[in-house]
Amino acid sequence: MILAATGYGPMVLAILAAALGLGFIIFVHELGHFLVAKACGVKCDKFMIGFDIGGYKIGKQYGETYYGIGILPLGGYVRMMGQNDDPRMSEEQIKESEATVGQEGVETKEIMGPDGKMHQVDARSYIAKTVPQRMAIISAGVIMNVIFAFVFAMIAFTIGVPSQPSIISGTDPGAPAWTAGIGVGDQIVRINDRKTTWYDQLRGEVMLSSEDDPLELEVLRVDGESEVVQLKSSQERIKIPQIGVIGPVSLKLSDTEPTVAFTPADKVQEKIPAGSTIVAVNDQPVNDYRELQAVLVANASQSLSITLQPPAEKAESGAEPVLPEPVTVEVQPNQAQYVGLVMKMGPITAVQKGSPAEAAGLKKGDLITAINGTPVGMVDESTVGWDPRTLSDKLSAMAQSGETVELTVEHPADKEAKTEAASETISVPLRKVTWMERPVSEKSPASAPALGIAYYLLNEVVGVVPDSPAAKIEGIKPGDKIASVKLVVEEQYSKKYKVSKKPLELTDKQQAWAVILQTIQNAPPETKLELQVAREGRKENETVQVGLAMAPDQYIAPRGVKLTPVLEDRYGESIGEQASMAWGETKHALLSVYRFLYRLVNGDIDARLLGGPVTIARASYMEALKGPGTLLLFLTLISANLAVVNFLPIPVLDGGHMVFLAYEGIFRRPPNETFAGVLNLAGLAFIVCLMLFVFGLDFGLIDRGL
Repeated sequence: MILAATGYGPMVLAILAAALGLGFIIFVHELGHFLVAKACGVKCDKFMIGFDIGGYKIGKQYGETYYGIGILPLGGYVRMMGQNDDPRMSEEQIKESEATVGQEGVETKEIMGPDGKMHQVDARSYIAKTVPQRMAIISAGVIMNVIFAFVFAMIAFTIGVPSQPSIISGTDPGAPAWTAGIGVGDQIVRINDRKTTWYDQLRGEVMLSSEDDPLELEVLRVDGESEVVQLKSSQERIKIPQIGVIGPVSLKLSDTEPTVAFTPADKVQEKIPAGSTIVAVNDQPVNDYRELQAVLVANASQSLSITLQPPAEKAESGAEPVLPEPVTVEVQPNQAQYVGLVMKMGPITAVQKGSPAEAAGLKKGDLITAINGTPVGMVDESTVGWDPRTLSDKLSAMAQSGETVELTVEHPADKEAKTEAASETISVPLRKVTWMERPVSEKSPASAPALGIAYYLLNEVVGVVPDSPAAKIEGIKPGDKIASVKLVVEEQYSKKYKVSKKPLELTDKQQAWAVILQTIQNAPPETKLELQVAREGRKENETVQVGLAMAPDQYIAPRGVKLTPVLEDRYGESIGEQASMAWGETKHALLSVYRFLYRLVNGDIDARLLGGPVTIARASYMEALKGPGTLLLFLTLISANLAVVNFLPIPVLDGGHMVFLAYEGIFRRPPNETFAGVLNLAGLAFIVCLMLFVFGLDFGLIDRGL
């Protein structure tokens, strides 16, 4: 009751579910060792979940075995008579097994030690068992993890897993998917040989891809037509392979915070029911996010009448839920904010497939210097021509009336094609824009969707807009470069508007002005940009603060309603279908771990993407918040991960023990104690270093560099 009243109930339940789930994976792994050891007649002294460092544990003795939970929750172990993970302790193993010889009722067995001598040992000791029996004991933990990975997935697909379909709600300008012409509302249903009906499947396949290997995507277009698209993933913007797609967005508003702070929608928040769904705009029905984008883009400068369907109200026991009457809210246009710096426009970084730019012959590396005879940048010291900041919006507005533009383009020299640098004027008909394009990361370029090009706004200032905030301060001149940017928000607004305290560095590899322009939209009153300004001939950068102002005649399409992802239940309708889905998920989870390790060793994936126990615990908690089905599917992946990693041929791991046992089976004697001990120490050193590395990542001591 207290937890429910304070609102912490779901959080506490999620923590408990995550802890129990991870603990259960360790339990079944050790249970596998224990059950097979008992079946082979091995005496088991201890069964521990967690490590009893310093003797700190809780538990109880039942029969010959002590069952307990140790203080360090990083694994578990089964203590068997005559068994030790360190081959250097083989003499002690034999002595322990010999200690019971001669006692009444103790059966004995003769075995050969690493020294080649024969020893009489207790028949119930681990070392008294045959090589196949010991292999069965060692492999049983891994086998149990594979079995329970399947069980987790089976239960998940029985109760249902809330999942996002692989429908695209947007693409990152200039990224592989954007360049390939994948658009809003398209669905990627296959990558190479794997069906990707769901967004997590799509994301997983891309993350395990290589920049050198082409991906074949089957794309189901909005009109129902299917098309095969070839592209390659990229790690230019983040260390993780990606193609630059954004998952599906629904028309349902957030249950807790339906609006974004300091937006037009936020100003009428009291009229917007949390958890409601957008059903119409300006009395026209809206069926999906693609249609909503089209309405927002077409009416960016106009007030909108948004009709919302509130969620059903709880009814008395046995009665049908009551659906309230729809609510209509008037939301004002979202005027853009700016500082008034005119930044230099960089060359084209990507041309979209099927775009007017591609049809006109524009290519990566081309530089647009003028549009309809007016220069891009400054006409003179006090007159702005085509400001790269507003270029996209102006071209989109012109496209609504079907206009054609004359582009003055500078083509760079091409050594391979043996062509020299040249300038020409190209006539390009603009296309109507019914979708939003926004940079996703600090390394994302800007774009002009009416043309189908992506380009960077460089960190070099070419001019200042008259009467703008930047025009009211001294310290910034044409030719200056912005070295870093930090958003400075007044203390009274800091709780509602969270910003990083670290400045964003601008370099030749990170031309982030496009994402900075996006970040300052909807900033609270009195917000300033703190700029580090570099000037040629000046040793130190100058710090300058610039205020924000409303941009004349420029509006952004989003109004500030906080929409939630599209979620559909993924489940099997029969036991056969559930089993088939579970086996497919388990098999893919196992193969994904091998593929990840291969990419890691091959250098295709950065080692800083690894996560340790803390990362796994956090991820488990987040998945538990989404529901039991989602947590169970995550546990399938973790259980498969534990199975594969534990069976790697590294001494001290189960796979390393299997290698030593295979040697013993072939040569009829254990490996040389000294040689095995050296390998064991090397394996232990590797595991310790790996644990220190992942803990460093977990606690932020090592920068992931994403």
